[in-house]
Amino acid sequence: MEKKDNIIRSFEKDPINWYTDIVSKAELMIYGPTKGTMYLRPYALSIWNLIVKNLTKEFEKNGVEEVKFPLIFPKSLLDKEKKHIEGFAPEVLVITQIGDKKLNDFNVIRPTSEMLFSDYFKKTIKTYNQLPIKLNQWVNVMRWENNTRPFLRNSEFYWQEGHTVHNDEDEAKSFALKIHQIYSNFINKALLLPIISGEKSLNERFAGAINSFTQEAILKDGQALQIATSHYLGNSFAKSIDFKIQNSKNKYVFPFQTSWGTSTRLIGGIIMTHSDNKGLLLPSKIAPFQIVIIPIKNQQNSEKIEIFLNNTFAKLKRNFRIKIDDSNNSFGYRMNNWEIKGVPIIIEIGIKEVLNQNLILKLRSEEDKKSININQFNSKVISNYLKDYDQKIQKKALNNFLNRKIWINDLKDLKTKILQKKVVFCYWIEDSKLENKIKIETGATIRLIYKEKKLATAINKNQQTDQVAIFARAY
Repeated sequence: MEKKDNIIRSFEKDPINWYTDIVSKAELMIYGPTKGTMYLRPYALSIWNLIVKNLTKEFEKNGVEEVKFPLIFPKSLLDKEKKHIEGFAPEVLVITQIGDKKLNDFNVIRPTSEMLFSDYFKKTIKTYNQLPIKLNQWVNVMRWENNTRPFLRNSEFYWQEGHTVHNDEDEAKSFALKIHQIYSNFINKALLLPIISGEKSLNERFAGAINSFTQEAILKDGQALQIATSHYLGNSFAKSIDFKIQNSKNKYVFPFQTSWGTSTRLIGGIIMTHSDNKGLLLPSKIAPFQIVIIPIKNQQNSEKIEIFLNNTFAKLKRNFRIKIDDSNNSFGYRMNNWEIKGVPIIIEIGIKEVLNQNLILKLRSEEDKKSININQFNSKVISNYLKDYDQKIQKKALNNFLNRKIWINDLKDLKTKILQKKVVFCYWIEDSKLENKIKIETGATIRLIYKEKKLATAINKNQQTDQVAIFARAY
């Protein structure tokens, strides 16, 4: 039986329900029984697994190994690093009782694992010649959220968290920046998201970090989304649990650490950047199916269509993720279903195509269909179409960002531009109190700070600076 409720509400008229319609009707998730949790459906998990595969490959090139650490650990361990626990305290889920038994030493459900990794490192690393150690895990975490939205802000979400230990402070910071660049390349080239990169302000820095480097996506509605961060931690976490190693001069010293992560929030970023009123548009590198072939059923000519269909499939299956949808749903329903799911290329095959020896091809990024003679059809042709498709959706996303971006040179203009859903660039000198005041008045925060090549007067102080702050509202 066919589903008839397959209409996506308009982004322009109803952006909240537009988003909800897409995550539901593209069969990405359904809401879990506890607030802020999700049942991730097979299609969403396929997208996530492709992200995992691509990033893992890049991490491994840089000597990172995979581990899996506990979901639950003593709250006393989390409490050892004061700045860290202060930052996470409102979001931490604490286990105080098991059955009828109340616990003396409470446990927490993993909000992040800096202290857990530090404990592991202390137990396994004794001397400088074991370093650097580079580890990563793909796991779930819990951070209680009052205002939740699937993929963008969940109480439970899936992510990777990498942690490293180094002998040298410069080496540790350099590796944090290396990971920052890996994220940047992947998000830009594979996910096709327009991003801004830089360092978090003191107010927005990860709890316990010395430096937090961030990748921020600018979404369809003008809001920013923090989607990947890399932190240089110094040796404060090592000090908090007395984790020392013997250096080359036989002295015991505290080593230097990094942590870095990205999450299923990437999927939210993809939805909120590339999607339209028909549904998802998935970048080809992380689309579960890059091509779906839809046969137009004809009982009298079913054998001819099947032979033609199988020959087409055989030409493509080695080089692309491809599916044949020969379900009992109508042609119109099948076409609409795969458009909602953001498949880059849909190929139609019916008796007319068999007789004319051609294929009807539709790119998700375009309205018009293309007719291709079977003799001119091969993997190279499809690769070119996918490349063209990716370029078009990336350009559209970039244009949205450029239309949102605005420079100001007067603090009085900041609130007005934020209310206009702009992403505000301005020369800025660090001022945590003013930053907090702006957040209260406008809802905007400094998403990141970076350095320009030229000096200009800061909008908050009558001084020259090369530092630029980017203000925006964020999820």
